[in-house]
Amino acid sequence: MKNLLKVEAPEKRNFGLDLLRFIAIFTVLISHSILLLPSKFQFIHLLITDGVLIFFVLSGFLIGRILIRDFEQGISFKKIIHFWKRRWFRTIPAYLVSIFLIITLSYLTHTHFQKWEVLKTIFFIQNLNHEPKSFFIESWSLSIEEWFYLTLPILLFIFHKISKVSIKINIIIIFFIVFIASNFIRLFYFQNLNIGTLTEWDNNLRKPVITRLDSILIGVLGAWIFHFKRLFFDKNKTILFVLGFIIFLFNKFLFDFFTEFNFYSCVLYFCIMPFSILMMLPQFYYLKETKLHFVNKIITKGSLISYSMYLVNLTIVSFLILNHLPFNFFIKFLLFWILTILFSILMYKWVEIPFMNMRK
Repeated sequence: MKNLLKVEAPEKRNFGLDLLRFIAIFTVLISHSILLLPSKFQFIHLLITDGVLIFFVLSGFLIGRILIRDFEQGISFKKIIHFWKRRWFRTIPAYLVSIFLIITLSYLTHTHFQKWEVLKTIFFIQNLNHEPKSFFIESWSLSIEEWFYLTLPILLFIFHKISKVSIKINIIIIFFIVFIASNFIRLFYFQNLNIGTLTEWDNNLRKPVITRLDSILIGVLGAWIFHFKRLFFDKNKTILFVLGFIIFLFNKFLFDFFTEFNFYSCVLYFCIMPFSILMMLPQFYYLKETKLHFVNKIITKGSLISYSMYLVNLTIVSFLILNHLPFNFFIKFLLFWILTILFSILMYKWVEIPFMNMRK
């Protein structure tokens, strides 16, 4: 049993980025686990951040570096297919297994869902311009990431063929086009949808694909700076971290305690917050391991299973398992963490690793 649950970490890991990924997933888990507790505990949401936003920026940074590395000497459709295959072997198998588990548990627990929602979820069209229905709630962010993986290489290819300039220039052009378009779409929704509640804000601005692609592209901008302006990335990491942290805290305080659905919260918030995370990223990139070996292991291994934890924690563990068990809230809260970590380790070892090995 011990070997079954043992997670081996690859030798080459960036501890700072693992820490950032660890922070992201555990803020998500804390946010979801609190839903099992009485309402008096909901104030904890004010003490944590949006972990998905951290994932978006980090994902953009990592994928941006891969695209720059692979396409800097020229871009072809063969290279794009190679990129897609590597990404989809990494993300799709565990995603489909999660959908299968949700369908199975739904039938066992007599939980109803629309079959059309399953099909839309499989093809990542469940939240193109609105929040997905209740079949696989947390899949909204995965849909945004998959559309990013699909569209950015295509845009780079088109712009390369049209402009004949380097990827260095094309990334900046695409960034500004998508950034401006995303803000205009959010502005249009803000002006026409009469957003007046946090749920409406969440459904129509935070979760649709067409309103959030710029969050990931802000991470790509970080990869661009890392690759083409490395001296700036290295030299200014401390001051950027301090400024980013101040901006991040100020905006979180402003949004949490003075929530009004105005131009700031419905448009600007979605670009200010990821930029503040991007400013902190260089400091994380060069962060060294702590002197506490067990802490380093927890962070690294938590980072390794973070994708599986995101997939299983809410719909599978919380809604389809714990909601049907006759336990008090405290036992359900403990079981949430135990089952999420257990299922995630199994998903990582039995699904993620085998398919990632196939990429080679």
